Amino acid sequence: MRRLHSLVTALALATATLTGCMSGSDDSTASIDGESSLPGSIDLWQSTDGWHFHVVAGNKRILLASEAYASRTAALNGVLSTLNNGVDPASYQVAPAAHGYLLHLVAANNEIIGFTETYSTKSSATRAIGACVRAVTSYLDQVQANQTGARVQVEVGAGGTFHWNLFAKNGEVVLASESYTTEAAAWNGAFAVQDAAQIATNFTVKTSTDGRFYFTLTAENGQVVGVSQMYTTRESAQTGIAAVQTLLRGMDLI
Repeated sequence: MRRLHSLVTALALATATLTGCMSGSDDSTASIDGESSLPGSIDLWQSTDGWHFHVVAGNKRILLASEAYASRTAALNGVLSTLNNGVDPASYQVAPAAHGYLLHLVAANNEIIGFTETYSTKSSATRAIGACVRAVTSYLDQVQANQTGARVQVEVGAGGTFHWNLFAKNGEVVLASESYTTEAAAWNGAFAVQDAAQIATNFTVKTSTDGRFYFTLTAENGQVVGVSQMYTTRESAQTGIAAVQTLLRGMDLI
């Protein structure tokens, strides 16, 4: 999720000469002006039929919607695929709909990752590609810029596995995860930690072999999903727990 795409995207858009915007009616440029100064965002939520995500423009317009996924991990995998493919105008296909045209965002395996609202004309749908690309690109640029301060960061290890770290405002790692086989699973683990951290009894302070103290965080399924740094006293470990709870409360993970 942390790659800079602005230059590549700008060149691709210039080549494609796509200067349109997302608009439910016709070829208005008002929403381009409204969304250009603010980065896009990703919304992830659970509904009665499963997990969904939206790609949202800077002006809060929903640009792309996903299908329903059976699990949060599967939805996060869809988010990652959207971020990988959504910066390339060639990944969008204009498709006929019942009352107009819409866009499909298509992965390399030809799977449809996301779709837009229906536009009255084919030219309006084609021009919407630009807004979708800008929303994804600006989101990735913002993530790339946020490499300091409080955050959750997923990293890949030498063996190809993934893990996440929770950073405090001072840049210190205050909680780390186990290894995961996929990036989506690592992000799902981070979400599980955010859920579990709001229940104080999920934290356990332990003593290491050298006499120092640390704490673990256990998810609802009984699995340890986070391990802290070492502390010199039990009291400082308890303070660390409170700090982790405060950090994760309300933090936007993606």
